[in-house]
Formats: sequence, C-alpha cells, structure tokens
Amino acid sequence: MGLPSQPNSLAGRGHEGLKLGYLLTDLGFFHRGHRAVDDCHALLRLLASPLRSSGQLAMSALLATARRPTVRLWAEDSPFETKEVLKARSYRWSQRRRNWYADLDVAQIEIERTFLSEKVIGRPVPNLPSDKFAANDRFSARANPEL
Repeated sequence: MGLPSQPNSLAGRGHEGLKLGYLLTDLGFFHRGHRAVDDCHALLRLLASPLRSSGQLAMSALLATARRPTVRLWAEDSPFETKEVLKARSYRWSQRRRNWYADLDVAQIEIERTFLSEKVIGRPVPNLPSDKFAANDRFSARANPEL
C-alpha cells in the first residue's frame, strides 16, 4: 500500500526503477556501470534530462525537493498488532526509540495523523511527536533515529 502518492518519487514522475542504469534505459541511453567516470557522466546526463511526467529537468526537480523540509512522524503508542499495517505503509522501526516512524513531506502530516488515529491507534492523536529536518540533515547523524 505504502504512503499516499508521493509526487517527488521517481515512480510518481513516470519512472519505474531507482538504479542509474534503469533510469538511463528509460531515457534511451546505454550505460556501462561501475566505472567512476562513466557513472559520473551518466549522472550528469540524467540530471540534464527532462522528467517524463512534467518535462522539468531532473536537476531542477532534485533541487526543489532538497529545499523542502522533511518531517519524521513517530507512531507513538501504536499497538504491536498493527506492525504489519505500518510496514505496509512504509513505516520503519527504530530500535533505539522503540517506535515506528515515517519520513513525510509537510503536506502529508495531517493525512498520516488521521490514518494513525483511525486505523492504528484507534483514538485521536493530535500531538504525535515529530522531527523536522532539511536536506543538509537528511542523511547525516542528526537525522538518524538510531543515534
């Protein structure tokens, strides 16, 4: 099932794969992978190409997505029995915090809170914990829930 449609994902932009070779094939290019120079040239070609769904250059879409903050919503107090529902919705488990979480665009927060209230926790949960971070934190230790 996954989270609600994510227009910033490659699937939401008309591409099926996430790997560089698949993306280049979608654009009609051949790629000899796993050579640093070839990978760099391939990535530059990909970023200079328009996306299928919008015609927007991939680099422009990348920068626009990077400028938007991400919100990590914690499904605090979710019953153990709902773990499969959460996994099916792309939630991840944090061993350290002993909670499920999902990384979302700001616009998805209320949709997710409603889902958690109705389908997971079974009561209104207006004050679920959340963490907000930007692109410079997204892949750093500051946003890693296990540290």
